[in-house]
Amino acid sequence: MRSRFLLLVLLGVGACGDDSGSDTGPIDSSIDAAIDVGPVQFSVATWNVENLFDALDDPDKLDERLSSAQVEAKLEAVARVLTALDADVVALQEVENERILDMLADGPAAALGYEHRFLFDGFDPRGIDVACLARVPVAGAASHIGEDFPNEDGTERYFFTRDALEVFAEPRGIPVTIMVLHLISMADGGSDDRRLAEAMQARRIADARVGMGMERFLIAGDFNDFPDSAVLDAITGGPEITDLTVNVPIDDRWTFVFRGAQQQVDYIVGTPIMQTEVDEVAILHGPEVEAASDHYPIVARFTLNR
Repeated sequence: MRSRFLLLVLLGVGACGDDSGSDTGPIDSSIDAAIDVGPVQFSVATWNVENLFDALDDPDKLDERLSSAQVEAKLEAVARVLTALDADVVALQEVENERILDMLADGPAAALGYEHRFLFDGFDPRGIDVACLARVPVAGAASHIGEDFPNEDGTERYFFTRDALEVFAEPRGIPVTIMVLHLISMADGGSDDRRLAEAMQARRIADARVGMGMERFLIAGDFNDFPDSAVLDAITGGPEITDLTVNVPIDDRWTFVFRGAQQQVDYIVGTPIMQTEVDEVAILHGPEVEAASDHYPIVARFTLNR
């Protein structure tokens, strides 16, 4: 099931070109009709699934042309890892379109119950987008495609090549906002300035949301930079947002291998209340993951207190 009702929400983010995001919602007017008391178990995962393309050629994009058999094998491999993660909300990167997202959620991953799916087409030349799957009630989603913002010294203006997708989850009536990011790669020429600008804008959006009273806020995705980078500092600088992956043992804290070197470029970060409510953060390694992608997924499990 998917809702396509769109509305405009003012964010009040001073650096945005138009200070607005495109939102979907509401999805289900009967969300948590029963009165719930006590803590709520909730989990979020993030994973760059590496070129999740369909078998159709998009003449406007540099997408890979796969056979139907290759697509089916890829979906099966991704679904096996999603089953191992068993997360309530999954932030995905490198998803081509809504069609392949539905093929995953309605096909080999159907048993996981991801009723809500979100993806807004971005501007990546290969056609890869960020997406989100959720099996908990969701009040809506917001896209930041089309907004422009400055670089660090104000000499350039950029936009998100892939969306900064926000999903407003409500597990058992407790609001949790998840932003899905895929910042521009180091491999793209001249990308450092743009990646930092994207990170700074993501933090502005997060700060605006928290200022609106959304105290439970997570940013999850492929940041394409390292833990000691200016990019991560732009997102987590100050006490308001913390890197939750520091809870992973240091020997396991890697999500990508480049020329034999284990690196961390993927993250889940969150506001102080998410830091206090996190129970476990893990990075899943192993041959099943490697059969599906070149990145390793992160899952964070929380106990949300009322």
